[in-house]
Amino acid sequence: MTVTRRVAAFWVVLATTLGVGTLLLLPKVHAADVPSDFSLQVTPSPLVATIKPGQTSQLELKVRNAGTGTENLKIESRSFTFNSKNGQVRLQDITPPDISQWISFSVPKFTVQSGQWFSEQVKLSLPKDAGFSYSFALVISRQSEPKPTAGGRLIKGSVAVFTLVNVDRPGATRKLAVAQFSSTKHLYEYLPATLNVTLKNSGNSIVQPFGNVFIQRGSNSKTPIATLNVNDSHGYILPDTQRTLSTEWKDGFWVYQTTTAADGAPHQHLQWNWNKLSTFRIGKYTAKLVAVYNDGQRDVPIEGEVTFWVFPWRAFIILIVAIVGLWWLQHWRHKRKTEKAVQRALAAARKKEPGQDAS
Repeated sequence: MTVTRRVAAFWVVLATTLGVGTLLLLPKVHAADVPSDFSLQVTPSPLVATIKPGQTSQLELKVRNAGTGTENLKIESRSFTFNSKNGQVRLQDITPPDISQWISFSVPKFTVQSGQWFSEQVKLSLPKDAGFSYSFALVISRQSEPKPTAGGRLIKGSVAVFTLVNVDRPGATRKLAVAQFSSTKHLYEYLPATLNVTLKNSGNSIVQPFGNVFIQRGSNSKTPIATLNVNDSHGYILPDTQRTLSTEWKDGFWVYQTTTAADGAPHQHLQWNWNKLSTFRIGKYTAKLVAVYNDGQRDVPIEGEVTFWVFPWRAFIILIVAIVGLWWLQHWRHKRKTEKAVQRALAAARKKEPGQDAS
């Protein structure tokens, strides 16, 4: 039996009156502390394993109480749905029917003192006819409902740990393809340029891609201008779903910076760095995607390409207007100088005409 686990410690506190909302399959999940001081640290997240059918595997999940009081907790498995179009995850208040008979916990209800760790053993006993992959969430919450706050609100705290299981059996396939590789704009006035990579998993197993986007002057350029990482968060893609991964190119002399205003609205302002004058970006660029995923036997490359332009058109309009203005001013000055010279010449010529001296 082979079990692969990726450990990535994270802080998670989800406060909501209806359920738990989070991002799909990220190794780190963050949420703000709730007023009731519910704060847990859980590792690993996500919980990832490869298991052979017909065997029992035991996975360890560690929970730390980072709050100030003792917590009486419980752990339960929950289904979730993932929307490939908008990337939203929705947790459901039901146990996944396909794994309900196969999963058990060493201590379904447990108590953790403030600052202490607790190790939960998650047992998975897959039958011989198990499928190729399973994905569900392990939700850790309080055993009993908290009392309403002074304002009359009832706040629940929960932590969701996404669990991804690949089944090592004949017929398991991992197949990833680039569904779309695009830039958010065809023409950028200034950086950053945002590039979106949409990958589709048409296999029956969970896949984790890695790769880079190379910014080049042309498709056949040998030396890239910049190298961007794809899937820095080490996210996974579930079978028969697609996921969009974004990366930004923002290394330039002129770059838009996004800040948050007092009312919470995002605001962009242009910044320039004279130390990066050599990175003045203008013209046509090519972005080349080179990513890989493991199909169970080897790393398989996947590629894509997109072109876009960077052209500070407003700055060039101002420059052209300034050049035309200077040319017109120079032309006007030259014209005035010529007119004055002609007038002086005519005046001198009139003085020399016959009869002018006699008069």
